[in-house]
Amino acid sequence: MSYDRIGRNTMTLASRLSRRGFLTGSAAAIAVSGLGLDAGVAGASTPLGARDALGGLTGASDVDPTLLPSAAALEREVRTMVRLGPRLPGTSAHNTFVDRLAAGFRGAGLQVTRDTHHFERWLAEDFALEVLAGPRAGAVDVASYYTYSGQTPPEGVVGGLAYLGPVPALGVTGNLTDSQTIAESISDLAANLPDAVRGLIAAVPGGVAGKIVVMDAVVPPLPLGALYPALTYMHDPNRTMSPAHDFKRMFTTLITLPVLQPFKEAGAAGVVFILDASPDNARGQYTPFIHGYQDLPALLVDRVAGAGLRAAAAEASPARLTLNASRTPDVPSDSLVAVLPGSGPNADEVVIVHTHTDGQNAFEENAGIAQVALARYFARRKLNRTLVFSGVTGHFAAELPETHGFIHDHPDLVDRAVANLTLEHFGATEWLDNARGYYSTGLAEPAEIFHSLTSIAATGIDSLRAVNLRRTLLLRPIGTFFFGVGAGLHAAGIPSLAYISAPNYLLALDGRDGHLDKFDADRMRQETIWAADVLHRIDQVDAAVLRAGDSALYDSLPLPAFPPEGLG
Repeated sequence: MSYDRIGRNTMTLASRLSRRGFLTGSAAAIAVSGLGLDAGVAGASTPLGARDALGGLTGASDVDPTLLPSAAALEREVRTMVRLGPRLPGTSAHNTFVDRLAAGFRGAGLQVTRDTHHFERWLAEDFALEVLAGPRAGAVDVASYYTYSGQTPPEGVVGGLAYLGPVPALGVTGNLTDSQTIAESISDLAANLPDAVRGLIAAVPGGVAGKIVVMDAVVPPLPLGALYPALTYMHDPNRTMSPAHDFKRMFTTLITLPVLQPFKEAGAAGVVFILDASPDNARGQYTPFIHGYQDLPALLVDRVAGAGLRAAAAEASPARLTLNASRTPDVPSDSLVAVLPGSGPNADEVVIVHTHTDGQNAFEENAGIAQVALARYFARRKLNRTLVFSGVTGHFAAELPETHGFIHDHPDLVDRAVANLTLEHFGATEWLDNARGYYSTGLAEPAEIFHSLTSIAATGIDSLRAVNLRRTLLLRPIGTFFFGVGAGLHAAGIPSLAYISAPNYLLALDGRDGHLDKFDADRMRQETIWAADVLHRIDQVDAAVLRAGDSALYDSLPLPAFPPEGLG
């Protein structure tokens, strides 16, 4: 099967970005978009062409919230999930969670299929860093490890510290308000960064062979306005967001952390990246998971520990880097497909509700819980069309096919699909990391809904307004890049909406409570109600209308498109 070896080592950059979705592609997109972007604030605006095709705003939500779980019930399910521990692909915790989801779908009367895929699993077991001599000798507080980097012997590796400076921040020229320019820059950034690192290595007297290389990894201080070139609509009636709103987020490390090949070629013993993040924010960051195994151990430290490490490197102090990890070949991991037949004349048509099931904490990935709630809801309130709930494995394992596995294994369902709704990361609250420290704003994390350039966008706008799901942006693809774990479904020609949020802690392992202190059950319930509402609306729209292109309209919208005053 051709997809068996699809991984980030063999795929094209565009395929990699599409597969791993918003967290990968958007990291690059906003990292290269204008940090000082001045997108003019327009008045109320919605896509009128799409609205005409759909017959106008359908009004109040048709959802019966009494048929959906309460906030307390959703929180119980999330806590049960978190108690399993990190659900990385192929682990017993992930297998148990998939079993639980499958049982939930079967209990709702759905037909459940499990698609098994195999891969080489890499799991970090222990990691440490110690400066061995000099005025700064002693243990260094390590925040995390570079995922799938490599492994050391139990005793670690020893080498002199060599500081290379910051990871190069490559500039972009051209029109940064044009999504195609940004998309092209994504490819340029990834293609040029390894050579830029090689240039820094070449400038080190005597080279870095046998040394432990230290580099600063900048987390771009982005404003929310970096997303505005793709903005179709914003639901923020209380005006809590603006182009200048702080959108510095840790997921951007997926693109700003370089691959390790240049260091390995130069004979380095290991690498340490200093994240521009506070200790609490840096701790446990599981990044950059988009690459396959690289056979060179690498660790991550926060900015506080990094200051001392930088000084130790200036003194050429020796250090010991330890990263004990296991590599297990041919590990099985299952994706789920659950089918709820439609009850109307168009039951042969399919609407896909998609997510992934692997993750690290209370947010990555909790949308499977919402999927089961939606399955139970629509088992009682049947739609005209057939609903297909897809929960793929492999978001955090490069060798697994993820969404492309679903497309390959179920061509009949894909061929019959008239729409796709992808759901990720429910219940997230906003935590900022700046001069004030790492703290909660008391608000929901801004959520993004990426949409295909078809009239399906209007169903998303209508639903946001009817349900009043605040602090949410509806965004067009960035050039050819569509974001969310369902990007492959969009690429397959299925009109798609992809709901996602990306808080600072999204990728972070937390052995204490899975970041449950940042979870908002009321927000998750409202997001689940929104998902039910938009599925109701999609079910009422003819397939030809859902597919109708409206790209010229969306490209001409004022930015940003706010809802009318007084709404909600």
